[in-house]
Amino acid sequence: MSRVDLNCRPVLAAYVRLKTDPVSGDPILVFPEGVMILNATAHAILVLCDGHATGHDILTALSTQFEVDEPTLRSDVVECVADLVQRNLIILKS
Repeated sequence: MSRVDLNCRPVLAAYVRLKTDPVSGDPILVFPEGVMILNATAHAILVLCDGHATGHDILTALSTQFEVDEPTLRSDVVECVADLVQRNLIILKS
């Protein structure tokens, strides 16, 4: 899995929607091939993937939100974004 440049601006792919499951209330990603149930960390990251915020901005926001230092969060954010890029669910804008 490739490393993610935290200067990039992640955004959901055009065919992907961040929603709430109407039955369980869990956050989900909906895309043509299926549905992905999100854990709290992935949901918090994806809410911030608007194509304007950089990876650094997302890291800073999550650090503040969860009161965790950025170095601790960095690997989780990079791993989550890289996985979703690999699955073609988000794209990285320069």
